[in-house]
Amino acid sequence: MSGLCELLGLCFNREIRPNISFRAFRMRADGNPDGWGIAFYPDPPAACVIKEELSALRSELADFIAYYPKLRSRIFICHVRWGTTGSVCYRNAHPFVREVFGRDYVFAHNGVIRGFGRLKLGRFRPIGNTDSEHVFCYILGRIYDRGIQTWGRDEFEWLHEMLLRINRLGSLNCMMSDGEYLFCYTDADGYNTLCYVRREPPYPRIKLRDLDWEIDLNLTKKEGQIGYIIATYPLTDEQWKTFSPGELVVFRRGEIIYRSHREEDLGLSQIDIDILRIIRRAPRRVKLRKIIMRLGNLYGETQIKQHIKYLLCHQYIRQDGRDGVRWSHPEATFYTNLKRRAYIDRLLAENSDGR
Repeated sequence: MSGLCELLGLCFNREIRPNISFRAFRMRADGNPDGWGIAFYPDPPAACVIKEELSALRSELADFIAYYPKLRSRIFICHVRWGTTGSVCYRNAHPFVREVFGRDYVFAHNGVIRGFGRLKLGRFRPIGNTDSEHVFCYILGRIYDRGIQTWGRDEFEWLHEMLLRINRLGSLNCMMSDGEYLFCYTDADGYNTLCYVRREPPYPRIKLRDLDWEIDLNLTKKEGQIGYIIATYPLTDEQWKTFSPGELVVFRRGEIIYRSHREEDLGLSQIDIDILRIIRRAPRRVKLRKIIMRLGNLYGETQIKQHIKYLLCHQYIRQDGRDGVRWSHPEATFYTNLKRRAYIDRLLAENSDGR
């Protein structure tokens, strides 16, 4: 798993020590030697970020963190870096941190956003020269402009739409937190991924994948500690679940409180197929207003919008990047995802009914 950068996130209902997960994750620095970092919240919403511009396997500071008994938090974000954009130096190591509305936001990214210069910055500016920090500053600027001081479902959906738009400029796996929520997003085109495992009593006996070490978690966990571990690749022999491409999952106090995708893709319904047929057969981008006009008598505007969102989330269709409106606006325009057109064409042929 070398040369890819890797991410680790933890979100629990109570403060925990990250020692086992961090020790396992630290081994991934073997192929990612250009920096490492850990962010946590010893006194939320104030964050502490510890990072260096060298391999975590050569770091005495990482040795200390792996065994320090007083390092505790409900939320952790960790990163090991393979430098692609920006020099190898402290200011380019992840995670990054900035304050917005009295809360410290931290952010780490895996992937390359080659078109990051198209993201116009406002209030927040990078200190280093990575695409990752530029993206972080752009996201925070949008959060500030929107005035988000309390997160809810509307804000989660807004964030997901923004991450999908950023994702069009390159590859994007990222984690972000404000000390209350842990936001995890995985790349829409399958560059790397994110996976997760839930920990709750009775805790299992596990084997760490990169270390010849088995451990009974009941001997290390305190009763009542419940939460999730999220990583680029599984760290243990447990049954990890994988995010769907382009999925945003939001964790809070050891629970999943929002996910942009259905937990299981149940397949396409007739309304999904009808929408795809209209978009695929059109000679150019199709406006939402036109789709509603064509199908409104069958389904109704609210249902059509729900399925447009589903098709967007599952990467069957995309919104034109030149649109200056949200996906739900009547003037929003859509086209089928080039990478899925062969499958879409087969699907429409199998469901041809003369329409």
